[in-house]
Amino acid sequence: MKLIKMTLAFLLALVTVQVSAQAESIKLDIGAPAPEVLTTYYAAKAQSANAVESKLKANGFSILAKTEPIKGSTVITVTNKELKNTNSWLATLNVLVNEKEIRVQNPSYFGAAYLQDKFKYGQFAGTLKSLQKALGDLYTVEDKFKLAKLPKYQFMMGMAYVGDTIEVGQGADLDTKLKDNKYVSYSLKLPDGSTLVGHNLRSRTNKFLLKIDAGHNALILPYRSMIKDGKAVMLDPKYYLAVSLPLLSMGEFMKIASAPAEIEKDIKRSYK
Repeated sequence: MKLIKMTLAFLLALVTVQVSAQAESIKLDIGAPAPEVLTTYYAAKAQSANAVESKLKANGFSILAKTEPIKGSTVITVTNKELKNTNSWLATLNVLVNEKEIRVQNPSYFGAAYLQDKFKYGQFAGTLKSLQKALGDLYTVEDKFKLAKLPKYQFMMGMAYVGDTIEVGQGADLDTKLKDNKYVSYSLKLPDGSTLVGHNLRSRTNKFLLKIDAGHNALILPYRSMIKDGKAVMLDPKYYLAVSLPLLSMGEFMKIASAPAEIEKDIKRSYK
């Protein structure tokens, strides 16, 4: 009898945890007021990569690249007029397709982080509506961070901010070096004349995702650089990885301590 009671108690606790987890996932309501905490990504029901690509095109997105950072994870990089007009790191969004779900970067989350005081919650309503039409109902995920703190995001004291970029190339011929470059997944000319570049990292570099069990967030890749006025820069990985993986603990960060230098090395290789 005691064993039965313990088993029932365990099953009840399991169901409670599952219900609680489901309750934490909130359906996107584009017209709702700004939340205190923003989801880093939105998730939708699984579809094939080809179906997702077709629906994204049908809803106003241009497909820039289709990559596979880790096995079983297809990342489709897209842009549209609203995103390009930011002339920023937010000019593209990555959409992850795997057998379990679809995930897409939340433009509001990264808008708050990248655009800082130029960001106004709700300004990417058009993009979110198009994503919803293409992917179906979108739901929040476990990765979240406070909206008010995103413009000055820093993993911890002494770590990088969004403005702490790293120079990866210099010269008048940087755009030329991107042509037929196997280390480049896409390049996108922006209205202000700058160029946003997506980079194919080495497969062994990409494995940092597996070290911290973050394969479900493989849409943080391809990694990007920006060319402007004869200089190419990248976001410091100690900033970008942390803001893109807000649940990352210090212990997990230490597991991938070599990743920032490896990423920087891979991107600099594109400009040699």
